[in-house]
Amino acid sequence: MSETILWIGEKDEGVLEILRGEIPDGFELLVPDNGTPTAEDLGRSAYILNGAGGVRADYLRSAPQLRLVQRLGAGLDGVDVETARELGIEVANLPALNSIAVAEHTMLLALASARHLCALHTNMVDGRWAPNEQLSSTFELHGKTFGIIGFGSIGREVARRAQAFGMNVRYFDVIRAPSHVESETGAVYTPLRELLTRADVVSVHVPLTEQTAMLISHEELASMKPGSVLVSVSRSGVIDETAVRRHLEDGHLGAAGIDVWATEPVSPSDPLLTAPNVTATPHSAAQTRDTVVRCFRAALANIEQARRNGAAGLRTARGA
Repeated sequence: MSETILWIGEKDEGVLEILRGEIPDGFELLVPDNGTPTAEDLGRSAYILNGAGGVRADYLRSAPQLRLVQRLGAGLDGVDVETARELGIEVANLPALNSIAVAEHTMLLALASARHLCALHTNMVDGRWAPNEQLSSTFELHGKTFGIIGFGSIGREVARRAQAFGMNVRYFDVIRAPSHVESETGAVYTPLRELLTRADVVSVHVPLTEQTAMLISHEELASMKPGSVLVSVSRSGVIDETAVRRHLEDGHLGAAGIDVWATEPVSPSDPLLTAPNVTATPHSAAQTRDTVVRCFRAALANIEQARRNGAAGLRTARGA
């Protein structure tokens, strides 16, 4: 008899086509018609696969057969973990599976920002041939310093790529990495304030917690090197968007590459979008086909494991 996996996420046919192709034997996938599960949907579901949107307390209480809420990402954003624990429902996530995609996107934003790619492209679309228009503020990555804030799996992948570009890599984290990791990645531990003053490019890779909220605000941005580049690919609340805009507008920051936003979807009238030298992407750093397939396979393997053995052996299980 098949068991039901309820999808709570965007109803994106490209993503769902991949997911349907990965569903193992013995399971059926249930995708709510309007994106919001009904009481009937919840009542028949043994597992929730959560890609985006909330898994609220009322969802959990309306799902008497529910065994596992499986997040596709590294966080537990939007999942009512306390209610899940109260009801004996397991919650699991999948950290590190998007590390390569996010690290590559970080380098994409760093390169595009340092070379003002968006401005060059827009000029050409508008019929303006101006190869030297941004010359005074462009720079090569080679020989420059890349500062990484947060040195988990993503930060370490960024370090490896920055090192391949011939950059000097420095990192800050509340927990210093083992010496063999520092040696392999070529990254030098540096206190946060010193890192900000020395780096030509700063990228941020920390979770949003009480300790990291507004970690990078006016004071920190003011301490960065004039003309340096900020790359934001973690959580929007870690970086003060108003402060970033101000430092871009007054010319202290040379450029910014931004993938996460305080309000998503971001409004076209958002002042940060019209600030000078911004390269903007729509929270898409992890969105590659490779990552999506990898995450679906790991998530479904967890669901199969939960069917066989309950919580025992769940990959990266957290919460309940």
